[in-house]
Amino acid sequence: MENLGEFIVNHWILSAAWVVLAWLVFSDAINRKLTGLQPLDANQSVRLVNQYKGKFVDVREADEFEKEHITDSVNLPLSKLDEEIKKLKNKSQPLVIVCASGQRARNAAKKLKSNDFEEVYVMTGGINGWKEAKLPLFS
Repeated sequence: MENLGEFIVNHWILSAAWVVLAWLVFSDAINRKLTGLQPLDANQSVRLVNQYKGKFVDVREADEFEKEHITDSVNLPLSKLDEEIKKLKNKSQPLVIVCASGQRARNAAKKLKSNDFEEVYVMTGGINGWKEAKLPLFS
């Protein structure tokens, strides 16, 4: 331990790479803890909706939703989420947020959590993950 400073100075590239790798490994877990968002894969999402009377909330735009969507899902586009959030009346009902790949779903889930929705989950991979799991989509 007494030569740690000297090692870092002499091997600064290796030290920097270690810091970056450590950040990449732990940043997702830390972010999940801080935001309180729970990721679920497609199969876990189906189980949650079926067993606990949850609801799929699709935050893609209306034209994307019309092309293909999960049956019984509600379309609340992220761009209009603030105005349309009133459509979700039961704040204790589990919600699985879905988009094309997962990025918009995280933003929507944060908004829902800030509006006091209790159980908000993000489906990892979005509709693309749903297709990979070979689950049906409707148009």
